[in-house]
Amino acid sequence: MRVQRVVTNETCNQNCWFCNARRPAEDPDFVARPATRLRVAQAVDSGAEEIVLTGGEPTLRSDIADLVARAARGGARVVLETNAALIDAARARALADAGLTLARVQLVGWGSSSADAVTREPGGFAAALRGITALAEAGVRVEVTTPLVARNLDSVAMLPGEIKKAGLPVEGLVLVVPTDAPDRSECAPLAAVAAAATAVTDAGRRVGLAVRLDPSTYVPPCIFDKAERVAHLYALNRGNAERPDFDHVDACEECLVRDRCPGFPREVVAAGALPPLTPVATHRLRRRLTVMSTVEEQIERELVGRDELRNSAYGEVAEYTVRVNFHCNQSCEFCFVSTHLPPAGDAAVREAIAKAGGEGAVLVLSGGEPTLNPNLVDYVRLARESGVRAVELQTNAIRLADPELARSLAEAGIEQAMVSLHGSTAEISDYITCAPGTFVQTVQGIDELSKTSIRVRLNFVFCDSNHADFPNLVSMVAERWPRAAIVFSFVGSHTDVVPRTTQLIPRFSDIMPYLLEGLEIAERAGLDVCGFDSMCGLPLCLVPPAARDEFSEIAVSDDAGGGEFVKGDVCAGCAEAHRCYGVRRGYAELYGFDELRPFAQREASIPTG
Repeated sequence: MRVQRVVTNETCNQNCWFCNARRPAEDPDFVARPATRLRVAQAVDSGAEEIVLTGGEPTLRSDIADLVARAARGGARVVLETNAALIDAARARALADAGLTLARVQLVGWGSSSADAVTREPGGFAAALRGITALAEAGVRVEVTTPLVARNLDSVAMLPGEIKKAGLPVEGLVLVVPTDAPDRSECAPLAAVAAAATAVTDAGRRVGLAVRLDPSTYVPPCIFDKAERVAHLYALNRGNAERPDFDHVDACEECLVRDRCPGFPREVVAAGALPPLTPVATHRLRRRLTVMSTVEEQIERELVGRDELRNSAYGEVAEYTVRVNFHCNQSCEFCFVSTHLPPAGDAAVREAIAKAGGEGAVLVLSGGEPTLNPNLVDYVRLARESGVRAVELQTNAIRLADPELARSLAEAGIEQAMVSLHGSTAEISDYITCAPGTFVQTVQGIDELSKTSIRVRLNFVFCDSNHADFPNLVSMVAERWPRAAIVFSFVGSHTDVVPRTTQLIPRFSDIMPYLLEGLEIAERAGLDVCGFDSMCGLPLCLVPPAARDEFSEIAVSDDAGGGEFVKGDVCAGCAEAHRCYGVRRGYAELYGFDELRPFAQREASIPTG
């Protein structure tokens, strides 16, 4: 997306220690209305898709709403960077009416004592909170921007939790990394920045607040010891590789994102202030740091998935999967969702839900982790009002340990929840989800769901780390949640963010003994195990005979899975090939087709319709 920044003025009502943009007085020629309007017009004429009005502090201008309206005339998204201390309800409404899309409001810390000490404006923190509330109530989306500087590194990790605790209506937290200041000691060393950013990210994940890096003050992923933990902060693409005032260093030459990372701010290199670097060495990490196009295009592409249910209690019906957000409070290695993307926005989600209702489709509300979206209950109600056939929730149930949320979703109209549970112990589950402590919360969430009218299905994704645990999981479900069903899923390799390695993806033959043992336990306990007929299931010839009745008789279309499935020569003579997806391309690349056992004829155990 083409972004144009327009500086509206150069003075500010605050005086942050680290700021090198603030001037003691305005240049009359620069700040004059004709000159400022001309800069806005040039941004519009450039074809920019986003115009950012910044300063100084733009709201010091009495004509800021007029500038917003002028910026919006070309159809661009208009963003205001502000400290919000001068925004009251009337001004927020004027900005909204003028066409303001998003306000990025700076909070340098939480609480007057810490924040006001950095901004050097007594009362500034309290005024900023009032401004944020006014903007949100006027219908303007709000993000908080937070600089990582020497004065706030020790306390910045508390921000996500405090923002959530206060109920502040913000969509996300954007981390800014100043690398130059009137006094360079105000800039934090990059190693300390990496530690603070990781801490903020972990805190955001715990409370469900999206965190990302501001691309205008870029720092490369190699400053992090474990960039995997913060990969969602980045949205790199090849157009990002060249930036003025940035340089690559020797370590960049061996890095797999050299072609999409601009390197380091030149002043940091010149100062010899580089920390120990960990260049990106795995393609999996490269994929997780990257978007294939612009962020907006990728959001639009991944927001909605449409499929046809082949074997359904509702007959042949469309199924819409709507990702109400992309971020998650877990980080499973086999997750194929682009969790580094920001949310699509409320209007886009509502439009997608309404479209599903218009088709009378089955609606699946998914993510990321959809319970992190504060509007989730409202989306369920909207779905019911729009005419969807049924509403399902895909979740890890961590936040559903709150009984009030579980009850609210049931009352709003969720009929079924598919809960990810990838192990029978915290040791196995937390290892797979890369989120220590969340197994216990998921179990509690399933307990609360089981007290409601919502049908619970537990999704176990077979991967190399857990396949031997399946019998234990079935026994656990039978004892603790005997009314639940279990969904069989085999780890997929169907997007560029899932590594195609034998360390993640086992052979079908490796999981089969444990699958059969688990199915025997389930049969004795009266548990339903389903999912074999899905794209994440098994080729029909490998499905245990007792589970084959689940397979639909409806033929699989040639374009099912977007070309991700392939069939080998062994499949050519199979009597059931017409209703089997085959195997995923990534699996075939690893293991081939030798495990498949084609049907010479229609077997009695296979329904013929």
